[in-house]
Amino acid sequence: MRNLLKKGELVVMHTCDEAEHYDGRIWACKSDEFTDRAGQQVVFLEGFSGYFLVEFLQRVNLPQAREVGAE
Repeated sequence: MRNLLKKGELVVMHTCDEAEHYDGRIWACKSDEFTDRAGQQVVFLEGFSGYFLVEFLQRVNLPQAREVGAE
């Protein structure tokens, strides 16, 4: 079973039109993953309007120093 995305986790979009537009952008989850009215797994992202389908997101793991911008 897949681990559900949690608020604060980092993700990148893949295999969708938005992924091409936001190529390589790392997003922070604004909410925990949830099921929408259509029965799809979705999550809100910081700086993105509306929620996004989890099937097109990949969790990103960065060292703590990179997350806060330290060198």
